[in-house]
Formats: sequence, structure tokens, C-alpha cells
Amino acid sequence: MTPHLPARTKPDNTRWTGEKAADFLKLLARSGKVAPCARAVGMSRQAAYRLRARAPRFALMWDQAMEVAASRKASSRRRRYVHPLLARETDSVR
Repeated sequence: MTPHLPARTKPDNTRWTGEKAADFLKLLARSGKVAPCARAVGMSRQAAYRLRARAPRFALMWDQAMEVAASRKASSRRRRYVHPLLARETDSVR
């Protein structure tokens, strides 16, 4: 007799898994926006904040992801192309 295999069910979008948390943190490091990152992994913004409140390591990694997102945003501002006629004169030719 073969062992009984459970029927396939829909993914459980009511609970955080390690994979969901890792994916959420990767997305958060890119964008710094909690709600869209949580939705992307099938969870709500509120669920993300609840997990942050009860899991200290997750909260630490969340903070690190937000720092990465902030530095990415700052560096993208520095690299943004500005047309020469619109640029501020900070370095004048002598």
C-alpha cells in the first residue's frame, strides 16, 4: 500500500515563512517601501509590522534593509543626469 499524500492546497498567505521573509527583506532593500514589498510576497503591511514586533532578528534585518534602500536612493540621486544648461554652477571654470 502506498502512503497517503496530502492533496495540493493553495499557498498559505496567512503565515510568514522563512522564504517569504527573505524575499520581503530583499525587496525592502531595493525599494524601502513596506506595503508593496509585503503585497509582493502575499502578505499585508500590517502582518509585516506584526512580524517585526515579535521577531528581533527580523527587525534587525529590516533595519539593515532600510539602510541599504536609503543608500541606494541617495546614490541614485547623485548619479542622476542633469542637462548642462540646467546644472547649478558649483565648479566654475577659472
